[in-house]
Amino acid sequence: MLERELLPVGTMSAQVANHIGVRIVSGEFVPGTSLPIESELCQTYGVSRTTIREAVKSLAGKRLIEVSPKIGTRVMPFAEWNLLDRDVLAWRLQAQFDHKIVEDIFEMRLCFEPRASFLAARDGTAEDLAKIEHFFYELVAAYDQKLPIKATSESALGFHLAVINASHNGLFVTIGSAVKSALRVSSEMLQQHAAPPNEDIALHDAVRTAIVARRPKDASDAMTRLLAASRERMLPLTVDAA
Repeated sequence: MLERELLPVGTMSAQVANHIGVRIVSGEFVPGTSLPIESELCQTYGVSRTTIREAVKSLAGKRLIEVSPKIGTRVMPFAEWNLLDRDVLAWRLQAQFDHKIVEDIFEMRLCFEPRASFLAARDGTAEDLAKIEHFFYELVAAYDQKLPIKATSESALGFHLAVINASHNGLFVTIGSAVKSALRVSSEMLQQHAAPPNEDIALHDAVRTAIVARRPKDASDAMTRLLAASRERMLPLTVDAA
């Protein structure tokens, strides 16, 4: 007899997809193997076949699984997963905050955020620059007032997204939106183990100042330093850090 899992409140098919998704990305269901049959999943989660089918359809859309009449529901190879999907990113972070995913996130950010900063300094509108300044001073206020970690991390997240949006590069904006979940989680982790406020503010201020002063190269370099410092603070927090 399978033990029934208790699901939190929410859309039932989404909650089932969330739970199975975490089990897949954590390695409980290995790529190439099949998920339990539909009746077993119904029993495990205490839901209808329709709910299970909706959850399976959602996971298939994220390329985590493949459904075939001949082989059933098979877990796809890692290379096939839609790693930019917001849920997949969140599930990977939830399942295991490991060295590899942190390196992946920061390598990706280092590939486009410095360039986004360059473009923001060159092409950003007055409104764009005002938004960047707004989130910077919101971050400063959060530190000064010793607001909860979530408030500080949201201000930092807003700052980075404002810079990306100010680049006016459609692909950068799309990537920024896609990885927002990962940015939020990493931002919250950084704030839990934050650098001294003055140091963090100075790193953000260097980016802000260069963008507002229309110095593209300086803005790019400042963002590279900010991300490099964030990565160095984040890596020791991973589950497999030495």
